[in-house]
Amino acid sequence: MENRRADVRLRASLRFTFAWGEDSFELYRTLDLSAGGARVVHHVLGSPLPAVGIEGECAFVLDGQELRALARVIRHHPDGFVVRFVELTQPQESRIVAWIFRQEALSKIPA
Repeated sequence: MENRRADVRLRASLRFTFAWGEDSFELYRTLDLSAGGARVVHHVLGSPLPAVGIEGECAFVLDGQELRALARVIRHHPDGFVVRFVELTQPQESRIVAWIFRQEALSKIPA
């Protein structure tokens, strides 16, 4: 069996906005995040879901700084959807990867 994921994925609950179409904008929450994309769930039950294949701008905050990126919806789940980031810049990708590794390191520090 081959691992399809090249990006390290971390369970993370972050506020995540997604804007698509002429005037569609909704607030969601991530379940996980990687440099390749994110799985998001409804922030408010019943909020609309963008269609599979639609591209829009997403925004979320890492270490107090907002990151904005173009993302494409690649599939739906009963509680939300999955996006793949489109054309992340190298600095954006590096920020996400560094944040994920910091979070993993922090989780291993004994309390």
